[in-house]
Amino acid sequence: MNEIILDKIEIKNNRVDYFFSVNGRMQKYFKKENHMFLEYNYDIKDIPKSVLTIPFISNVIPLVWISDARILIDELDRNFFECLKNIKHAYQNMFPNIEFKGSLVVNEVVTNTYIPERESASLFSGGLDALTTFIRIKDKNPILITEYGWHENNVQFSKVWEADKNNAIQFGENYGLDNILVQSNYGTFIMGQEINRDFSKKLGDSWWHGLHHGLAIISAAIPIAFMLKIKCIYIASSNSPQYKVTCASDPTVDNEIRYASGMVFHDGYELTRQDKVKVVVDYYSDKKEIANIRVCFKNEENCCKCEKCLRTILGIIAEGKNPNDFGFSIQNNTSESIKTSLNYEVKFFTNTFINIYWVNIQNRMKENYDNVLYRDLLEWFLDYDFVTERKKTLLKYRTENFFPILKRKISQKVNRLFA
Repeated sequence: MNEIILDKIEIKNNRVDYFFSVNGRMQKYFKKENHMFLEYNYDIKDIPKSVLTIPFISNVIPLVWISDARILIDELDRNFFECLKNIKHAYQNMFPNIEFKGSLVVNEVVTNTYIPERESASLFSGGLDALTTFIRIKDKNPILITEYGWHENNVQFSKVWEADKNNAIQFGENYGLDNILVQSNYGTFIMGQEINRDFSKKLGDSWWHGLHHGLAIISAAIPIAFMLKIKCIYIASSNSPQYKVTCASDPTVDNEIRYASGMVFHDGYELTRQDKVKVVVDYYSDKKEIANIRVCFKNEENCCKCEKCLRTILGIIAEGKNPNDFGFSIQNNTSESIKTSLNYEVKFFTNTFINIYWVNIQNRMKENYDNVLYRDLLEWFLDYDFVTERKKTLLKYRTENFFPILKRKISQKVNRLFA
């Protein structure tokens, strides 16, 4: 029997640790310690275990479903327990090529309720999506929730987390808002690469992107949302219905999440990324403030060279604004430096990225042609053929790196044979 058993929950001050055991072939999907933790900037010792169990269940339940396994726990909040069938159904609709089965066995389903005292909390990375949602709900005075889920078994110093945290705290101070800070190993305690080997072909997506990250991020916020009696947790959309993609964070999933007397809302799904760029640059331009859009989630500052930085920079330029006023530094030879970076990064672009991001930027730049500040960009970017350039640079990359690529593939096959 493939099963996961939540053996023990330890709560000490501002931290909760989950210890679990795994039976059957499921063990290969977890680090050997079988341990997950969450650490907050609030004391959580008075939060009931039925609520504290929610983050653990959220992280492993998609794996249980696709593996036709079961998970055994002592207690769970009733509203969350009942919403899982709708979440499972939403995933099944999203991924029709794999059957979502499996089961959750709970000794006691506990009814938790409260009268909301705060209207909203908002997951806040400081990125474009998060800033757009903040602008849309700022009148609700949301508590800002910022997370880092890439620790191992304990909290370790991270320059990236320090930068994210300090940015969120400063942003909160600027607008008179409180901060919820969460640190965890939810991004590392599961062996995502092992799950991808077994399921990515059927899913047509990766474990983290397709099934894991949405529930992981949202559920980490739920215990504090319960404690502070928050009515609704807002999570900013990453995609839009303009170009349907599979994604763990989707309105059909997120909007089904319930816990005690709280709910979740997936915000801004009707907006394209370029729409969001316009929301943010118009808002800060009207306020005559310099904004700091943090899009490089693995760097302390925006590198201005990666795909995500490039599409944000060019999106801002397409709106007739200066990226230097929004957290980017592109002082000299702007057109040439962007072209050099784009020619390097384009080999990694997917058709989805090209269609939902880059074509929209080109179209907006054509619409707003007269207001574009960097005129030399217009000479080449409007006609830049992403598909053709991707093929050219990918061929060049594979030719120049033939032996390292071959060595890596052989090594991966050997590792799989002896795993």
